[in-house]
Amino acid sequence: MSIAELKETAEKLTARERAWLRAYLFAQERAADPRWKAEMTRRRRRLAAGGGISQGEYARRTKARPSQSVTSAAR
Repeated sequence: MSIAELKETAEKLTARERAWLRAYLFAQERAADPRWKAEMTRRRRRLAAGGGISQGEYARRTKARPSQSVTSAAR
């Protein structure tokens, strides 16, 4: 498929489909970035080594910012 065909197809998408496509392309680009991969590896290793936060600490942090509750973040 050519770039022109891709553009034509993208123009026919709904706003919701374009938003999904943007997110998909961003995720694809990020996943191919070696710096992002290295950062995610570092974070996973830190968490596996016990470097996370407790459930109580999570509750304390999220209670301080009620606008970012789990229900509103899931929307």
